[in-house]
Amino acid sequence: MKRTITLYFCFFLLIFNSKFLIFNCSAQSGYQIRVKNEIITADSLFVYVYNVKEKKFTPFHSLKFEKDITLKNSIPLDAGIYTLVADSMMLGEFIISDPKKQKFTISFNENDVEFEGSIENSANHEYMKQMMEFSHQMSLLNMEFQQMQQKELPNSMMQVYMDTFFMKLDTLNWEKRSYQEKVISENKGTLLASIIQCSMEVPPPPPDYYRNQIQMLTYLSSHFFDSFTWDDERLLKTPVLYNKFKTFVQQISYLDSEITIPIVVKALGDSKKNKDLYFALFDFIELYFGNYKSPEMRNEQLYLAMLHDILTIPDLEETKRQRYEYEINILDRNLPDTQAIDFNILLSNGDTTSLYSFEAEYLILYFQNPDCPTCSEFREKLKNIEVLYHAINSGKLKVMTVYFESNEELWRNYLEKKAFKNWIHAWNYDLQISENHLYDVRVIPTIMILDKNKKVIKKDIFPDELEEWIKRNL
Repeated sequence: MKRTITLYFCFFLLIFNSKFLIFNCSAQSGYQIRVKNEIITADSLFVYVYNVKEKKFTPFHSLKFEKDITLKNSIPLDAGIYTLVADSMMLGEFIISDPKKQKFTISFNENDVEFEGSIENSANHEYMKQMMEFSHQMSLLNMEFQQMQQKELPNSMMQVYMDTFFMKLDTLNWEKRSYQEKVISENKGTLLASIIQCSMEVPPPPPDYYRNQIQMLTYLSSHFFDSFTWDDERLLKTPVLYNKFKTFVQQISYLDSEITIPIVVKALGDSKKNKDLYFALFDFIELYFGNYKSPEMRNEQLYLAMLHDILTIPDLEETKRQRYEYEINILDRNLPDTQAIDFNILLSNGDTTSLYSFEAEYLILYFQNPDCPTCSEFREKLKNIEVLYHAINSGKLKVMTVYFESNEELWRNYLEKKAFKNWIHAWNYDLQISENHLYDVRVIPTIMILDKNKKVIKKDIFPDELEEWIKRNL
């Protein structure tokens, strides 16, 4: 009997403890953020969260503004950066790293903002103030440098000043980096630590790199992600990721493909520590260099290298795999230093022939739709390039417009009213270009330069690039 009572009592304690644990977990779940303010008057308080798709902060919660107000919910906030806005006035931000640490107080007073119950947010607030101080010191240093340049000192004196300037610059950068490393060390495992680490600047290169923009950009791009925390997917809910990727794209846009490709492929390889971050980086770079609707920055060689990299992912979604394989199939054709694909054409004089039967020392292929506004604009720009006009008259170069769609009446109307007399005008009457995807003409106009053997010299170039090429080669 005693044994039965003892077992029953133990079972009761087990049930009681389980309920107590469940109650405690429930009490700790969700968020409870108290906002106290002594100086601001407003009607509403908004909480904004960083929206990854829209790449901006968007409101997700609002309530009537009071001097002492508590934001709370039983469901915890996602990790990320949040901002508080009184009506339309930005009050400040707070960071959420851990679903279990979402109870703290933010106090706004005349002198400062204080966080109680959140070591991470207190550290973030102090960090931002210190970064502003470093930025101020850097501005003063730059002003000093500009003033010294205006004095037109002798070379010997200027060299002494330059040595001193770089010494001050190195010292300031060292102090800033040391401070950042200290804050990271004191906040290990937090989103704040990852944000700071990802925001750290590349250490300055040797002074002689500053004299060569390409050398400088190559150095910066090669080391751009050295400190990046690719294993922290919480960064997706912050603007840090977007700003970092945007700066990276801007830097590599000035570099040639042979420099850019290994840099990008290495970054993609490093980012594979987290699949979501890998796709975020891939999609961002693709938007600028792979998107056929972005011709000004489009880089087919770089995009091909990226496509080959992403297809190595073993569990890639089938729809994505099919799209990327299609892109490779299109882009692999008519690359520079390869033979252009032959196609049949009807000329304006009624002769039928083919690309390879048409003779020219150099041939510009101009794929277009006669009524396309951009095509008309480009035609006018080409027509007004003086070196192109002289190259055509000398017989060294010919321009062939190529219409590849089915509206013969549209093409013949173009011949009658818009076609330039010293250009060749052709129609791919059997429509093989579009039906068999012989050329990537998803965006028109598309301009290519071929040599006399129909080997591709340049692809997807603009009128100003064509003008420069003619000046250098003809």
